Amino acid sequence: MLIFSQNKRQITECKTISVTKNIGGKKEEKFVIVGSSGATDFVGSNILASFPDEKTALDALEKAFTAFENGAKSYRF
Repeated sequence: MLIFSQNKRQITECKTISVTKNIGGKKEEKFVIVGSSGATDFVGSNILASFPDEKTALDALEKAFTAFENGAKSYRF
């Protein structure tokens, strides 16, 4: 799925998307959604969106999954 990042600076073809704690992130960026285009999370991974708390990040991830489930080939955070 093609993902357009929240900061509108990148488009990533993602094989995996996950919520991760952002160590050292600002108050409004404590959790991030990371997309990976490679076989592992470390190869070709990009921060796609930032959130102040885990619940908000997980809700955003669920919306992206719902879009994918409904046949979307791209998604915008």
